[in-house]
Amino acid sequence: MKAKPLVVQPLWDHMDHAVIVTDSRLDAPGPTILYVNRAFTTLTGYRADEAIGRSPRFLQCRRTDPAVVATIRHDLQQGGAARISLVNRRKDGSDYLCSLVITPLVGVRGETEHFICVAEALKEDRTPDALARLSAELEQAQTLIEDLERRQSDADELIDRQTRELAIVTERYHHSLAQLDAIQERLAIRETALERRGRDFERSDYELHASLEELRAMDEELRATLDQMEEANIQLARTNEELRRLQAADADKLQLLASASHDLRQPVMSMGLFLDVLRNRLGEAERPIMGGLLAAHLSIRTLLEGMLDTARLDAGAIEPSIEPLPISLMLEIIHSEFLPQAEMRGLRFRAVPSTAMVVSDPQLLERILRNLIANALKYTMSGKILMGCRRCGDCLRIEVWDTGPGIPEHSQQAIFEEFRQLDNPSQDQKRGVGLGLAIVSRLAGRLGHAVTLRSWPERGSVFSVTVPLAERKRRKRHR
Repeated sequence: MKAKPLVVQPLWDHMDHAVIVTDSRLDAPGPTILYVNRAFTTLTGYRADEAIGRSPRFLQCRRTDPAVVATIRHDLQQGGAARISLVNRRKDGSDYLCSLVITPLVGVRGETEHFICVAEALKEDRTPDALARLSAELEQAQTLIEDLERRQSDADELIDRQTRELAIVTERYHHSLAQLDAIQERLAIRETALERRGRDFERSDYELHASLEELRAMDEELRATLDQMEEANIQLARTNEELRRLQAADADKLQLLASASHDLRQPVMSMGLFLDVLRNRLGEAERPIMGGLLAAHLSIRTLLEGMLDTARLDAGAIEPSIEPLPISLMLEIIHSEFLPQAEMRGLRFRAVPSTAMVVSDPQLLERILRNLIANALKYTMSGKILMGCRRCGDCLRIEVWDTGPGIPEHSQQAIFEEFRQLDNPSQDQKRGVGLGLAIVSRLAGRLGHAVTLRSWPERGSVFSVTVPLAERKRRKRHR
């Protein structure tokens, strides 16, 4: 480390006392000499170039007291000046006694930048009188030391005895304090328990009063409820009487419908047979008239069957009879029945044959398909109608396709409601009363069959009913 220039160096060079300037490092190996004056060379015999860059410790010898050196370090670390006397060694090997004054040099930032040591040689007095005086002082000091050691020993014994006694007293005090803490803790627990019991008693008393009030309110509510129940029982008795009257009326209506069904179906069936015979005897000129008659016959038959089915469904008189049946025969019968009416209206009607066996009620399933075909004939003005089947896993989906006007998506759910006709807002009875698809939905729900609709406006619609296949029943029994 290169030393900073010191402007007072010429002054130090003319001083009679040795001056040593070091850096501010106190950690091992210690500070480094940066400057020595001429008096330093006179005192130690070392030239400046021999001392600069070395630690001041190179001047120490065996007689140098380590405790004094430690005192120097301690004083300098505390930020103060050090004033001591110690023995050093010159370059020629001789020892000398010197006094040192070491002062920190603080910079503008308030930090120690250097240490300045001023050394002065001290003369040792070796005359006989001085030696005798020193010897006497040494003996006196030795006597004082022995007396101090004895007193120290007695004091140590006294301190040990008092310490043991204090330990016993302290232990008794801590024991008493622990007992006192335990007593206070038990008292606190008892006090807490008493407070809790007091609060419990208060809460119980409050809850008791609240329970009494609640019981009074419940008694009033119970009396009001009993009055309401008595009134409700009276109303229920009236309702039961009305229900029995309605059930009797439904039974009468069902009996009337059964009679009407027998009386009305016979002439309608006869009319259909006569119209079929007449259709084969008429010429081409009479075909439009025959088409109108067949359409009227279909409307009458559909209306009659719709009214009878609705009444039977409302009365709960329809009980399905589920059994395996071939779908091909049912498709053939429906096709042969509705084909003449389709031809009279200029429509192509085709039924795709199927060999599948399904599980359903034959009469109700046929009624569903008849209503779907009748609905297609009613709204299809031109084009064709197709009835076919598709296998869907363990089920058969029977579909009826038409080329009618189609049904908007927002109205597809409404057409399955009773008395709803999308293109007949005035309820013209010539177009029916809107029972066909409602009966389809109710009959399918009674059988557990799913009815779906897909439609494309201006292109047509496809109605389908999904029926379980008979093979599925046989596989379940086999398993």
